Amino acid sequence: MTNPLIVYVAVAVALSLVNIIILMRVQPKSVNAFYPSTFYAITITSFGFLFQALSSNLSEALLANKLVFVGGAYLPVFVLMALISLCHLKVSETLRISLFSISSIIYLFAISSGYTDFFYRSAELISVNGISNIRAEYGIGYILFCLQLIGYGTAYLCIILFSLFHRKNVSLHSLISLSVIGGITLASFAISKRMGVESLVMPGVFLVDEYILLILVHRMGKYDIETTILNSLVQTNTSAYVTFTKSKRYIGCNDIALNYFPQMKDFRVDHPLDNKSETEKTFSRLIDQFNPKERSKTTYFQLGKNHYKCLIKHLFHGNSDCGYMMRIEDDTKMQRYIKFLDKYNNELVNDVQSKDSHIHDMQEQMIVGMANMVENRDSNTGGHIKRTSQVIRILISEMRKDKSLGLSNKFCRAVVKAAPMHDLGKIAVDDMILRKPGKFTSEEYTIMKTHAEKGAAIVENLLQGIEDPELVTIAKNIANYHHELWNGDGYPKHLKGTEIPLEARIMAIADVYDALVSQRCYKEKISCDDAYEIIINSMGTHFDPALKPYFVNCREELEAYYSTALAS
Repeated sequence: MTNPLIVYVAVAVALSLVNIIILMRVQPKSVNAFYPSTFYAITITSFGFLFQALSSNLSEALLANKLVFVGGAYLPVFVLMALISLCHLKVSETLRISLFSISSIIYLFAISSGYTDFFYRSAELISVNGISNIRAEYGIGYILFCLQLIGYGTAYLCIILFSLFHRKNVSLHSLISLSVIGGITLASFAISKRMGVESLVMPGVFLVDEYILLILVHRMGKYDIETTILNSLVQTNTSAYVTFTKSKRYIGCNDIALNYFPQMKDFRVDHPLDNKSETEKTFSRLIDQFNPKERSKTTYFQLGKNHYKCLIKHLFHGNSDCGYMMRIEDDTKMQRYIKFLDKYNNELVNDVQSKDSHIHDMQEQMIVGMANMVENRDSNTGGHIKRTSQVIRILISEMRKDKSLGLSNKFCRAVVKAAPMHDLGKIAVDDMILRKPGKFTSEEYTIMKTHAEKGAAIVENLLQGIEDPELVTIAKNIANYHHELWNGDGYPKHLKGTEIPLEARIMAIADVYDALVSQRCYKEKISCDDAYEIIINSMGTHFDPALKPYFVNCREELEAYYSTALAS
């Protein structure tokens, strides 16, 4: 009959492997590399405990023990580096290399057991409750290992105390989580080692460590305010952004918010608003006035001598609604104009119109700027956005000549304006894939294809409540469906025929034509004549055959444009 203790250790190992898979799915891009390294070391160590428990002789037990000490040697330094990163502390590269070198030396001592008496002076195989273990007389190498653990435990305590009193931008929940992991693990190892039951105790302790880390890693994306802002702003942003949880706990803000509201420098991350300052009272009131059923709400408030305009929206972490995001603009000048509305009505109307025009210009610049950010990350598509936008203008101009299509001026302008946004979803694709200098593997291509749906979500979040609903819909359709094929073999929804929105069918021609005549790192460009034949031959399979006559009529204009565009 199988020993239930062996089953317990085996289950712990299996769950540790499952946790690695979960980590790969929940960890944000910005997570520190030491967190996944901790999971890998724990899994290797847990395998070592399992093999040691199953050992039938001393040689097998010593070999398994060398796997155990992968965690013993390296887990402390991984947790220390994760704690340093969490607390925004800086360490020199020399110190980091030194710490890993010491861990490597300790591990070399450990794997010398069985060959030298430096780590174990003597060792024998024992059995406790049917579980094999090693009872040893320790050498100088093991003493150095214990001193290393004491040193790391001291370092953890010092960093935690320092951050507790001097680092207000550190989440206390995260700090406590790492403290628990370090403290429980070191204490459990010391006690279980003394009792000779570490093979039974440590796999369970490691599982608890992993579950705490999974929660911690999942929360990190919510506290990474810079990444959140990057998804919706460009570098020329002039708005303050402030984020809170649903329970009014402060998450973070950008530098502009700190300039607008200096009192926020005293806000502690993950602490609730306590209404001690006017700034806290104002933010608390704005949240109370926001109806959670609304998508967004624009309101105005005054703080000191300044007036502000605030757009409050739901804050999403993945697909989860986790709080509120406020976009705040200094509206002082506008409010001063409004006070003199009766006296300067005509001048104010002109000024407002000018500002509205400027805002729309800024929105367009922001959209193009974000599109260029995506293109600059993608080593395969230099100039693609600019060229496809021009192709769209040419095609739309030709289609407008056909009055039977019934295309409105509003629709045509919206398609042209939305064209640069078609690949915005690539901002959510990992750089290792996006910038790969060659063809994708099937797994990489599957990830790359997600840019269509992600692009639609980004476009909606970027434009909703700001632009005309028709433009928002057209921009979403272009981003989401420009890779759909007329015969239904495209992605992401496998739409077929006229199920594909017209704007996406037009975008598909522009996208493929530019890809054909442009050089990429994985292919040479082809001539405009060859590209023309490919497009024409694909009408009815890849492209809408009803668009064929307009493409044919545009041939000379397209070739004239590309002869100049690709030469510059």
